[in-house]
Amino acid sequence: MLNIFKSKKFVIYGILVIIVIVVAVFGFKNGNGKQTAIVMRADIIQEVVSTGKVKPNQSVDLGFDKSGRVESVSAEVGDSVVKGQVIASLESGEIGADIAKARASLNEEIIKLREIRNTAPISYDDAYKNLEVAMKEGYSSADNAVRNRADQFFVNSSSNPQFEVSFSDGNYVHYFNVPSDLIIVINDDRKKAEDILNNWEKKLATLDSSKVTSEVNLFLNDLNTVSRFLDKVASAVNTFAPAEYAYQTTVSTYKTTIASARTEVSGSISSIVVAKDKLNSAPTLTNEGQFESVLTQEAKVSQARANLASFEAMAGKSTVRAPFDGTVTVQDAKVGETVSAGAPLVSVNSNSAMYIEANISEINIGKISINNNVAVSFDAFPNEVFQGFVSNIEPGDFIIDGVVNYKVRVELTNFDPKIKNGLTTNLKIETAKKEGVLTVPLYAVSKEGERNYINKMVGNNVQKIEITLGLTGSNGTAEVINGLNEGDLVGFE
Repeated sequence: MLNIFKSKKFVIYGILVIIVIVVAVFGFKNGNGKQTAIVMRADIIQEVVSTGKVKPNQSVDLGFDKSGRVESVSAEVGDSVVKGQVIASLESGEIGADIAKARASLNEEIIKLREIRNTAPISYDDAYKNLEVAMKEGYSSADNAVRNRADQFFVNSSSNPQFEVSFSDGNYVHYFNVPSDLIIVINDDRKKAEDILNNWEKKLATLDSSKVTSEVNLFLNDLNTVSRFLDKVASAVNTFAPAEYAYQTTVSTYKTTIASARTEVSGSISSIVVAKDKLNSAPTLTNEGQFESVLTQEAKVSQARANLASFEAMAGKSTVRAPFDGTVTVQDAKVGETVSAGAPLVSVNSNSAMYIEANISEINIGKISINNNVAVSFDAFPNEVFQGFVSNIEPGDFIIDGVVNYKVRVELTNFDPKIKNGLTTNLKIETAKKEGVLTVPLYAVSKEGERNYINKMVGNNVQKIEITLGLTGSNGTAEVINGLNEGDLVGFE
């Protein structure tokens, strides 16, 4: 009852307002039969009236990217769906097993990468340290072999070495004969060995991991030089033959001593070579400070991930997913039905606020601007008026019944969920407005060329005067810029 009373009250007020406007604007007949109107202040609104249609912000037709048999349908017409939700799917066959294998392979490669990242620095550091230790031990072996074991056969070994082997037996000194040319070579090699030992004694005192790889080959060459020196000393000692049986023990000791020296240096060389090979096979750093083995394993992880993505992409072709939150408006996928690739089967409209699309003719499009206010009414809701604004004017034209038109988009200020896609709307687009200006009815104005005239009532007389008009309203009134004053009477037939 309250709603009915309000509706009747609204109608009565409307009739009263119309009566006042008719009397004020359209006027009345005076004694000589001429109609008059009062020049009064009022608001002038210029509007473009059109119809439109409600459309969703997003609407899409979906289908499968491959042919196949429909296995499941999980959303019907009218169902709400969220972005990424499966709406329908095809029989997938072995693709599911391929995805599982690819995912397991990826996890395996990721575990290996984690292990390599944890162990590579340790292996790398250990290999360097082992090589450094082997080089220092090699120096000690060479120093002992030359300066302890071999130097018992030299006189003035450090300053001016002279190879001379002898031993005393009471008052008798026995000398072993060695070819003079061999003695000269041995003496020269002893000098070289002394220089090598002195040089490496200084280097090894400051040796660290950063210098190991650049020094190891040079160190091996020097150790081989020392080894060849010991070979020549051994060659000389091995020629010794005791004159009597009593000297046999002494000679054997000489031979054993130099043989041990050679074995010691040879073993050091082998240890260094092994340590060097282990360093070469250990994880190595790139110029960017990363381990090659880590980079290699990272590449394998990337490859496994790409392989999984490939299978997942293949599986994606067997499903239709919602591209955004919305409502299913068409569902033609049927379980067990064979479908073709690309055939549209499902339609989804977004749930976000809808908009109104209207076609405006070229006659009126020049009046419309972005952000113009719009009064919107619906045939479905006859007693309600909604507010909106022009949000877009498409630059491209199209023809309707031979007339050029342009598409205009209207956004509703407060979207009501009851507004449905496809509803017809009536639009009043406010293109211009002036408040409290002098107005006259347009039909009281006569036009002669580019000039506007009106009949002003002065008593019972009529005075034709020129006036300047401004904005023309959609209700048949026009703004008077000059020529008339508020309260003036104008007459017309």
